[in-house]
Amino acid sequence: MEAPNFLLPAVHDGEIREIALDDYVGEDIVVLAFYPADFSPTCTDEMCAIRDVDIFDLEEDVTVLAIGPDTVWSHRAFAEQNTIQFPLLSDNNGDVAEEYDVLMRQWRGHQRIPRRSVFVVDDRGRIQYAWCTEDQSVLPDLGEIREAIDAVQDDRTAAERYGRGYDHYQYGRSEFESGLAAEDREDWDAANVAFVEAVSYFDVAEDAFDSARRFAASDAVREQAAAARDGSTAFKQAAKWFGEAAERAEAGEAESAEEYRRDAADPHRNAREVGELPDPKTLLASAKTGDDLGTK
Repeated sequence: MEAPNFLLPAVHDGEIREIALDDYVGEDIVVLAFYPADFSPTCTDEMCAIRDVDIFDLEEDVTVLAIGPDTVWSHRAFAEQNTIQFPLLSDNNGDVAEEYDVLMRQWRGHQRIPRRSVFVVDDRGRIQYAWCTEDQSVLPDLGEIREAIDAVQDDRTAAERYGRGYDHYQYGRSEFESGLAAEDREDWDAANVAFVEAVSYFDVAEDAFDSARRFAASDAVREQAAAARDGSTAFKQAAKWFGEAAERAEAGEAESAEEYRRDAADPHRNAREVGELPDPKTLLASAKTGDDLGTK
């Protein structure tokens, strides 16, 4: 089932803005947590439990959106009092709760209040888990929510994230080689600029490969994404130290520059041992056939 989109006023990190479900679909798994009221003991327990739980081994790929009927001003006070760092959205008229079929027409004298409920929405906007209770004193099972999140594994999604990492990795490799060439020419300024650029590319690649690893359903994709992440990490460290060496050399600190080059040798060697990465199409094709990928 497709999750209905919405656009609601929200508070996040003390700032008031509008948030749409579509802001996150395509990038993250989204946990929607409907709750009846700010400051009620059960709701406070629930929001604090979600705040404190290790939600999530996939935490970098998971967004929690809590939706309640109170105003954003009430939400802001509630968030500040309980150190809640995920967004609190205001469904003041109950329209979104009605779209998700969790609306109470009346609760304790209040009209159009959401039932306590949780939905896990995958990165394609599909509801993969739904829980709702008629007893508003009952809290959701966070273990079940974690299991639902962990179950959202898809090699297609993993390959897309791997592809983002792959592009940045290739850009990083190009800048890295440019830095080495500039170093050979003793053009220290150009070398430092290239290595700094390489670090920024490898940093993005590292995160994207790690995201691919977490989403992967098959061992082949998971293992290749992990290897690619490790290669990015090693190249990033080598680039940092080569860049520092170039900066020291430009300053005339030859001995210090040589120390940084020696420090860069091990991560540089480790990075090269990863070999050439398979492109995303090859990765996905290998996952479908069950072939052992390795590196080129």
